[in-house]
Amino acid sequence: MTKLQGGGKIKVADKAKEQLIEEIERLRQEVDKLRQEKTACQQAETALRQSEARYKTILENVVEGYYEVDLAGNFTFVNDAICHNLGYSRDELLGMNNRDYMDKETAKKVLERFAEVYTTGQPARGFDFEIIRKDGTKLVVSSSVSLIRDSQGQPTGFQGVTMDITVRKRWEEKLRQSEARYQTILESIADGYYEVDLAGNFTFVNDAICADIGYSRDELLGMNNRDYMDKQNAKKVFERFAEVYTTGEPATEFGFEVIRKNGTKLFAACSVSLIRDSKGEPTGFRGVIRNVTEQRKAEEALRQSEKKYRTILESITDGYYEVDLAGNLTFFNDSLCRISGYSRDELLGMNYRQYMDKANASKVYQVFGRVYATGEAVGGFEFEVIRKDGTKRFVSYSVSLIRNPEGEPTGFRGTVRDITEQKKAEAEKKMLEQRAQLATRLSIVGEMASGILHEMNNPLTSVIGFAEMLAQKELPEDIKEYTRIINNEGKRVSDIANRMLVFARPQKPQRVYADINQIIETTLRLQTYEMESANIKVTTRLDPDLPWTMADPSQMQQVFVNIILNARTEMKLAHGGGKLLITTRGIDNTIQISFKDNGSGISQENMEKIFEPFFTTREPGKGTGLGLSICHEIITNHNGQIYARSKLGKGATFIVELPIIAEEQQLKQAAPATDKRTALAVAKRRN
Repeated sequence: MTKLQGGGKIKVADKAKEQLIEEIERLRQEVDKLRQEKTACQQAETALRQSEARYKTILENVVEGYYEVDLAGNFTFVNDAICHNLGYSRDELLGMNNRDYMDKETAKKVLERFAEVYTTGQPARGFDFEIIRKDGTKLVVSSSVSLIRDSQGQPTGFQGVTMDITVRKRWEEKLRQSEARYQTILESIADGYYEVDLAGNFTFVNDAICADIGYSRDELLGMNNRDYMDKQNAKKVFERFAEVYTTGEPATEFGFEVIRKNGTKLFAACSVSLIRDSKGEPTGFRGVIRNVTEQRKAEEALRQSEKKYRTILESITDGYYEVDLAGNLTFFNDSLCRISGYSRDELLGMNYRQYMDKANASKVYQVFGRVYATGEAVGGFEFEVIRKDGTKRFVSYSVSLIRNPEGEPTGFRGTVRDITEQKKAEAEKKMLEQRAQLATRLSIVGEMASGILHEMNNPLTSVIGFAEMLAQKELPEDIKEYTRIINNEGKRVSDIANRMLVFARPQKPQRVYADINQIIETTLRLQTYEMESANIKVTTRLDPDLPWTMADPSQMQQVFVNIILNARTEMKLAHGGGKLLITTRGIDNTIQISFKDNGSGISQENMEKIFEPFFTTREPGKGTGLGLSICHEIITNHNGQIYARSKLGKGATFIVELPIIAEEQQLKQAAPATDKRTALAVAKRRN
């Protein structure tokens, strides 16, 4: 080129070269620009993938369900929580309409809410409805819904979050049942969603968080948890978040207290899980916050109410009980434990048949059955219960039905009152009244008998005397026999008359310091032949440590002989023989002597008459009916009592009770005694 002719040609070549260089530079710049644009696109694609991964992770990790449907209500997208809640696979759910997993009424309700969102463009949240799972079971969900719009802003479908609130609904139902006793219904609570960085600063919050804490979204973003809670709660939250960070495991339902913007406090239940980047590295935390302040207040009110009513139940002296339909105790107060003698742990779950006999259990079953059948409460019915120590108590019961919210019977409740002492007082009152009536009758009969017998004795003495004189004369045998009969019958009448005189004018007991056991043994020795000849086996159980007391030995022997002879007669008539058990024992300040036979027993009708004068169940001429009346008079004059226990066909037991007099009184009263045997007994006792 240097050899080209002319300088002009050289200049042209240089210019072309410059133009070529400029073009190459321009092309290089275009290439650099394209490279920069490509890098920017790659960065945008990476950011888009990270964003998609972020929100996909959110949707798959939250326990709440996320869904997208078209305008007809057909699923176009669901997360795993939706699949889990409905029990269908993802493939089964895509394209499924809401009418396929809820009843008509619920589908109508959901359609109206979605139509409202479509019309107003405003999101809706916190509306509850029931869905039917694939297996036919039902659960309750709380849902939010908002519109999906295309790039031109036109609605193309709906999206939202659902939360399974079945457990919460069950808890609310349980609280409603508790309200029948103590409590108001808990209000439903909205939930919040949050994201924070590793330092605990908010990076995202939803409207519920703002409403609960009282700050705007702009105020909350970047705010640290230490800004809206005290040190103690901040430490608690930090420790739980640190545990999640260390283990990688989510935490659910841990509680803490939050201070709202206006200074008021609320209690929150929180769940938390890690947020990870595309490399799996932790970048923050996310979770759901539920305002459970009202629930906590309700729980505290329930505790206070339960405490209040428990205090009332524990302060009353009557027992309170609740049983299931089978009669097993489910709740009771301390008074019922005291009445039954069982501890609370022993009584819980115990059936009524375990603390009463068959007859009383049958009676209780009939009463409870009537209450169940009619629904009408019953009060004041009485029966006998057996305490843990084996003793028996009379109680008065009331009973009414326990019903569930549907009105179905689930058990019984009522009160129990121990009326044992009342029963004893009534029995004692009745006995005292009977004694008073008997004493009045005895007094009247005594006065009448005294006058009549006084007039009878003189002519009767003459009859007996002349009969004896005639019997000594020489008379035909038949006349002598008649004379002997007159004499014997006259003596029998005289004996009856003398006994009536004793009854009519009882002698004051000649009391000495006496050994009751010895009197019984002496009486039995005198009756040995009669008892053996009647085939009666006598057994004694005499207390060797039985105290002595002041008594008239002769009168005591008269009482014991009368009771023993009555027993012998009844057993001989019933069985041609029998068994007689005589026992003595000291009870408090009383000596108790009992005579138990296995004769035919005494009917309930006759039990009230046996101590009345002239009452007898024997044939005419075989008993005067005065024996037990005289016994009653003698024991009463000793400041004691005599009574009987018997059931027809099961023998009878006669019980004599005498007071034990203090030794100083015994010695003082026994001193004038002139009976040699008694004086020796006193001396022996003193030694």
